Amino acid sequence: MRVLLILSIIALIAMLVVIAGCERKVVNEANNDNQGLAGCFGCHGEEAFDGALLQAKGEWENSIHASGNSVDYTNRDKSDCMMCHDQQGFIDMLNTGTIDTTRYAVVSAIHCFTCHAPHQNGNLQLRTEAPYALQNGVIFDHGAANLCVRCHHTRTALTADLGTADTVKLTTRFGPHHGPQGDMLQGTQGYQFAGYAYPTASQHGAATAEGCIDCHMGNPQAHDGYNIGGHSFNMTYFNEESETEYTLSGVCTSCHPAAESFDYNLKGVDYNNNGVKEGIQTELEGLRDTLQIWLKAAGALSEDTTEIPHAFSIVNNKWVPRNVAGAVYNWVLFKEDRSWGVHNPQYLYHLLKSSVDYMKAHQ
Repeated sequence: MRVLLILSIIALIAMLVVIAGCERKVVNEANNDNQGLAGCFGCHGEEAFDGALLQAKGEWENSIHASGNSVDYTNRDKSDCMMCHDQQGFIDMLNTGTIDTTRYAVVSAIHCFTCHAPHQNGNLQLRTEAPYALQNGVIFDHGAANLCVRCHHTRTALTADLGTADTVKLTTRFGPHHGPQGDMLQGTQGYQFAGYAYPTASQHGAATAEGCIDCHMGNPQAHDGYNIGGHSFNMTYFNEESETEYTLSGVCTSCHPAAESFDYNLKGVDYNNNGVKEGIQTELEGLRDTLQIWLKAAGALSEDTTEIPHAFSIVNNKWVPRNVAGAVYNWVLFKEDRSWGVHNPQYLYHLLKSSVDYMKAHQ
């Protein structure tokens, strides 16, 4: 009996040691890019998880996240920049709701452990999939895409940009910032003119349970290496050597069997009224071009004719009527969404069309 008791105690001690070892924090939250890339393979071989880690690594290396572009624009004194422009700020904001801007001497790009915490969670699940409130309070709830939209949303609410006065001061920073994709998919945050009816919910948002993920991580057709889909999040890739463009337009065909590209006009409507029925991206680009002409005439945009195509930009420190500022906001929304209408074609069409109609009527 005494021997059995001693053996039981030894077994208990051994079990506690094992448990303590399993709880050891393997991932350092303040990790750098090298840890994000090579850290996994220090313990896991390249064939681990049927090669899924190796594939994710290859795709990530071809992503904007990996390029470090976001880190280049990080303002270390601004927590609202750090929360999305680098790994450390994102995790701090997610975990505590605040960021100590003096805490990190070096910050790293968005990588594996920004979104995943495998050794804390015990699996490859995301850090969170909780619904996210956009800047105007509208709830975005599309499963795994809820993590994406924590950064891919407008910087401020539309009302904060325009205020309540009859005139608005334009600056080079005016508008929804560089990532309003979540708002566009949700059909919100565009400037709406009085007396004009606007659709809201995007069919693409309604048809995709995981929102961004269903398309940007989809790989339904052959692609070139790790350059599109998956953790690259790229929808297109142009191989300069072979002069071949690869796309993930195959994700469209599950709902639109006739679609051969993203530039697909389901309703066959001449949205920009140029007499030719073109693809939806081409149609909305034409409508955007018309709006640019009217906004330039109003003194809200300037045109750089040395670039091809000509580049338009906001005139800095320019006071304009509130509705003109709203039209500028919709112009920026088109530019920064970067899907050329695919995320929410009907909503964007009505934002651009109402802006053009207003500018024509108040030239």
